[in-house]
Amino acid sequence: MNLADSATSPFQLPEAGSRPASESKRELKTQARAFLEAMAADSVAGKWIPDVTERWRNIELEIDSKGTYLHTYKELRFGTRLAWRNSNRCIGRHFWRTLQVVDARQCDTAEDAHRHLANHVNEAFNGGNIQNVITVFPQRKPGAKDAWRMVNHQLIRYAGFKQEEGATLGDPDSVDFTEYCESLGWNGVRTRWTPLPWVMVKDGIVLPPHDPFQSDALTLQEVPIIHPDHGATAELDLRWYAVPLLADMALKIGGVVYPFAPFNGHYLGTEIAARNLTDPDRYNVLEPWAKACGIQPSTQRSLWKDEALVKLNQALLSSFDHAGITMGDHHEMGRAFEGWCQAEAKQGREVPGDWSWLTPPISGSLTPQFHRSFSNAVVTHTNYFYQEPVKVKGMSYPSKAKDTHRLLVGDAFSQDQPPATCPFSKLSSTFKNLWS
Repeated sequence: MNLADSATSPFQLPEAGSRPASESKRELKTQARAFLEAMAADSVAGKWIPDVTERWRNIELEIDSKGTYLHTYKELRFGTRLAWRNSNRCIGRHFWRTLQVVDARQCDTAEDAHRHLANHVNEAFNGGNIQNVITVFPQRKPGAKDAWRMVNHQLIRYAGFKQEEGATLGDPDSVDFTEYCESLGWNGVRTRWTPLPWVMVKDGIVLPPHDPFQSDALTLQEVPIIHPDHGATAELDLRWYAVPLLADMALKIGGVVYPFAPFNGHYLGTEIAARNLTDPDRYNVLEPWAKACGIQPSTQRSLWKDEALVKLNQALLSSFDHAGITMGDHHEMGRAFEGWCQAEAKQGREVPGDWSWLTPPISGSLTPQFHRSFSNAVVTHTNYFYQEPVKVKGMSYPSKAKDTHRLLVGDAFSQDQPPATCPFSKLSSTFKNLWS
C-alpha cells in the first residue's frame, strides 16, 4: 500500500476545487483556527500575536469575503516551521525552529523566480555548513491557476538519458523528465551526473527550461564518493550533490496552500548510499562497488550485499566529512530524534510518526525508532503534503522515487479520523476499544 499516491491518503493533498465553495470555507476556518491556537500556545510564537481574538476576527472576515486569507510574515515563519515539526516522515524535524524562511510571495517574473531559487541553493549550501531553508512562493487562490509550480522533483537532480541498447546513462528515475526537457529545447551534456534544468510553470503556462548550471549562474556542489581503505572505488566515479532541495510538495499553513515552496534540510547518509545509489531502479551500483572493495559477489547467503552496503555508507560519510559538508548518519540522527521525542513527551506532547520512514534502510534494529511505537496521525491544518503533479502537455508523472519506498503504512490517518488498527503500534490490539 503506497499512500504517497493514494487520493484518500492523509499524506496527499486533495486536488484544488474538489469541494463546494461553502464547504471549503468551513474547512478553511476550522484549519485556520487550529493553526492560530497552535501559534498562540507556542512559547515563542505566542508572543507574536498581540490579540488572538482580534486576529481571528480579521481572518474570519477575510475568508467570508475572499474565500481565503493572507498570513502575516510572522505567521508564515511560524507556520513553515510548525509544518516541518508536524511532518510524520522526517527524522530531522527536531531542527524545526532553525528553519530559515524566505518570503517570495510577491514573486511575479521568471527572472525573480530564478533569482530566488539560486539564492536558496547558495544559502542552503552555506560553504558546506548546510542551513535549513524554505522559499515560499504565492499561495493558492480560489478559482485561479497556481501562480507558480515547478515540474522538477528537486532543484538539483541528475538527468537520465536513455541509451540505444535500452540502458540508462544517469538516473533512471529522471528519464521521463529528461526527455520532456529535451522536447522543450534543452540540450544537456550527456553524462551520468548532468544536473537537470529548471522548468517553471507560471499561471499554468510552461516556461522554457532554465539551466543555471550550464550557464554557470550556479556552481553544482558535489562530493566524490571514495572509500578511504579501497582506492579502487575512485575509478567508479561515484558522486552526489550536497543538498536535497524538494520542489514538488505543497506547504499548508492553517488551511492555506502554498503549491510551490521548495525547502531543504541536510542529507542523511542512508538516503544516498542505501537508496539513490543502490536501488535496482536507480543507479544500482552495489555489485561493481563490492568488487572495487575486494568483496566477491557470490551467494546471497554470504551476505556480500550487506557488507558492500555498509562500506558504501562508510565511504559516503567519510567523503562528505572530508569535503567539510554537513551529513547526518542514521545512528546520530536516530539518537537525537529519540531525545526530542522524550523531551516532547515530558511536556505532554505526542510526536506522530511514520515508522516505515523513520526507521533507516540499514541497521534498523540498532536505532531507537525500530523499538518505538508511533501514532501516525497526520496534522492536516499545517503540514507538508504530496500533491498532484503539475499538469503540462507532454509530461504527466509522479516521481517514481516515492514509489521505491515500498510503504507499509496502513495506519496513517487524519488526526480527526483515528484508525481501527495500526500495524506499527503496540496499541493495535486495543485501538478499536479506544475509539469505539
